Amino acid sequence: MTKKGWITGRVHAAGGSRSYKLWFPASLDEQKSLPLLMVLHGCTLNAEGMAEISGMNDVAEANQFLVVYPEQRRRANLMKCWNWFDPRHQIRDSGEPSILAAIVEQVRSAHNVDADRVYVAGVSAGGAMAIIAAAAYPDLFAGVAVCAGVEFKAANKLSGGLAVMKHGGPDPAQQGRAAFEAMQQGIARKSKRRMPVIVFHGTADTRVNPINADQIIAQWTATNQCLAAEQGESAFALSEQVVNGQVPGGYAYWKHIYTDQSGELLMEKWMVEGLGHAWPGSPSAHKYGDRKGPPASSEIWRFFSEAESKQMDSALPQTSQSKIE
Repeated sequence: MTKKGWITGRVHAAGGSRSYKLWFPASLDEQKSLPLLMVLHGCTLNAEGMAEISGMNDVAEANQFLVVYPEQRRRANLMKCWNWFDPRHQIRDSGEPSILAAIVEQVRSAHNVDADRVYVAGVSAGGAMAIIAAAAYPDLFAGVAVCAGVEFKAANKLSGGLAVMKHGGPDPAQQGRAAFEAMQQGIARKSKRRMPVIVFHGTADTRVNPINADQIIAQWTATNQCLAAEQGESAFALSEQVVNGQVPGGYAYWKHIYTDQSGELLMEKWMVEGLGHAWPGSPSAHKYGDRKGPPASSEIWRFFSEAESKQMDSALPQTSQSKIE
């Protein structure tokens, strides 16, 4: 029987080796097929620091899933950032994406993980790498969540990465097609209809320009359009609904909800008024976590669960359809 709590592991892959920590909630029943969420920390953080600012372990306890936190090595990046701006770490079976995939496979080999319910999330550099991982391994990841990140392959060198953080990246339509091309090897292994995406960004983020949130949504819109076309969905189109909200004693936010022509939830973008470069809804005050924001971790899991339910519903025979306005 698995020991509950933190489980430490290490993998070796084409791109090198990394350690990780797996959170196994005490409430889990190993006889059941378990969802798995991979969470990638930002620069200077580690697994336990990411768990602290996100509060994701508590969400896992309440919702019955595993959380794995890969750790970047200082030898790979002095600031412990994931190297999302380096072409060696932007493709399948190479660099850090290969390591992240190996971590998923190792956790799956040791635990009863539901292969259709594996997700990836990240903040800042971790968010940028989460997007690369989702595009490189669509056969492994069923959805992606990003906080203060950037679009797919937004830069190809460090100086370019710094420029993207300040001003935004290349044409999202172009990057969307590039992400679709990057997905082909994974799609050949496992068919893919959609890639659900949820994004959080603060309007007062001075480290990563909020324009990057818009570009992530535009990029994945283009990628999902390509996926739909490959599936023969010529009528694919997205509708946007905007809902305003207010955290009691905290920040206001705008939640953009994107659904397809059949009402299937595909993407969300949360713009948080006054939030800096931090994880919103952190359970405790932290340099990289802000308690006054909406609870990103629980909303991420709600989104993945809802998007998954919609996709399952769309695969069933329908007697009638209605569009969500």
